[in-house]
Amino acid sequence: MILRQYLRMMQKLWWAVAVCVLIGWCIALLISYNTVPLYRASATFLVYPNANLTSSRDMVTSLDTLDRKSVSSTYANILSSVRVFEETVRKLKLDPKQVVDYRDYAIVQTDSNILELTVEGNDPTMASLLANNIGQIGINYIKGIYQVFDISFLDQAVDPSEPFLPNPLRDGGIAAGIGLIVGMLLVVISETIRIPLEALRDRFIRDKVSGAFTQTHFRACIERELAQNQADPMSLALLELEGLEDLVGALPELVLTGLLHKVTSMLHDQLRGNDLVGRWNNTTFSILLIATPGTAATRTLERIRLTFMEPIEIEAAGERIKLNPVAGVASRHEDETTERLIQRAVGALEKASQSEDHRTVLFTHES
Repeated sequence: MILRQYLRMMQKLWWAVAVCVLIGWCIALLISYNTVPLYRASATFLVYPNANLTSSRDMVTSLDTLDRKSVSSTYANILSSVRVFEETVRKLKLDPKQVVDYRDYAIVQTDSNILELTVEGNDPTMASLLANNIGQIGINYIKGIYQVFDISFLDQAVDPSEPFLPNPLRDGGIAAGIGLIVGMLLVVISETIRIPLEALRDRFIRDKVSGAFTQTHFRACIERELAQNQADPMSLALLELEGLEDLVGALPELVLTGLLHKVTSMLHDQLRGNDLVGRWNNTTFSILLIATPGTAATRTLERIRLTFMEPIEIEAAGERIKLNPVAGVASRHEDETTERLIQRAVGALEKASQSEDHRTVLFTHES
């Protein structure tokens, strides 16, 4: 259940996840583009018993000692020591500032007596030169101290042809993966926050009995439409259901809520998606028909009025009631205020209530 909910969140806001992935990938490419390439040169060495051992017993003892890896680890530490590195720099007559950004380290390869010395830096030729000379100076230093075990080059370092950093493909993939995770977390967090906020917002802008907009919010919607879409037609309609007058105070709250929600749903079914429905008072609903002139709005309200002429069933009570609908319409005039538009809609509703057939009335200048 929770998994399906998260999947719906991702489907709804997939574009946000995609944006995070794209941002991560672009950042990785930008960093790679501005990163100085680093090269890695490696030389390998073999540690073995000294050939000058005189007896087979000494040979067996030395092999047993070599299996404990302490000798190989000691030799690796010597190769990567500061002393050997500084001596190499002096031998090559290099300025220490030239190699301040170079890094060297030695490791013992798994299950062997082979050492690997690696030098990393921004010049492939310098990296291999340092690796081979550090190795040779390290060998000389070791041979001057230890007599039982010997060490020699297995493979010398060669100039690397490709940098190991940056790696745009790998870094871009990692960054895109991080962007995917971040995007999914943002979607979950935003939806988790949005749902209760929307519920709280609905408590203030919607009538809890009918589910339609409150009169206060509906007035604010009228003002917004009048200000933002001054050149477009717009109509305000009031639909009074006279049959509700005796029911509002008589029906249980649960039954009344079900009835008014049904009325709101029927109104939405008869309108377009951008039209607004509000509860004006106990018996009257307000309808804002966006981009609709007065004549078209009158036809729409007459169709709605005829729909509500049919008795509507109160599901909880199992009874059918007549709502006796009456509708009035007012279309906007140029530079008209919200209050004036509402007054004309109220006037149209009053005129329709006084007519014999209760047909929908459109308030015009001559009305």
